[in-house]
Amino acid sequence: MNKESNAGYELTEKLAVGNSIFVLGSNDTKYGTKYVTWQARADDPTNYFWGHYLNNYEDAREDLFERAHSESQSLNPNYHKRQMEKLPAFCMSTRPSDGCLIIITHKESGYKFADISTEDAAENKYLAKHINELMEVTPAQEAAMVAGSMFGWNVPAANPRNYDEDGKAIKPKNKPDRDSR
Repeated sequence: MNKESNAGYELTEKLAVGNSIFVLGSNDTKYGTKYVTWQARADDPTNYFWGHYLNNYEDAREDLFERAHSESQSLNPNYHKRQMEKLPAFCMSTRPSDGCLIIITHKESGYKFADISTEDAAENKYLAKHINELMEVTPAQEAAMVAGSMFGWNVPAANPRNYDEDGKAIKPKNKPDRDSR
């Protein structure tokens, strides 16, 4: 993310969901570092509003994710039902080749890089897991989303029912050979 600031806060993280943008900023004061999350509209990305002011980074980051999650739910009134039955509107994951944090959107090919990706693959994996948990995305759903984004959304690998609770592929049960009947 390019260095941006607002009201004395340096903006360090940004998430875009639908027509909304959510940012996290920090400000070093004589009383310590203060944090804020703001919302903006995509058509007016520097007009920040609805600030949530916090005293520590972890709470601010969680607030950022919760705000983005809440917005994603509001975009789809059937989100919770669809989430439990099928695939979420989007999920977080990491790119296997280098551990970059990525965003996978349902029914879209490929992925987008997440602005909040770090250089540490282990931290990115933790972030993906944490954000997905906040959004109630299961490991099976994440695995299906990864497969769908690479191989198409109508393949068996894009169905979360083909993964266990840890997101590992379930081997299909062997069908009897026609000759062995």
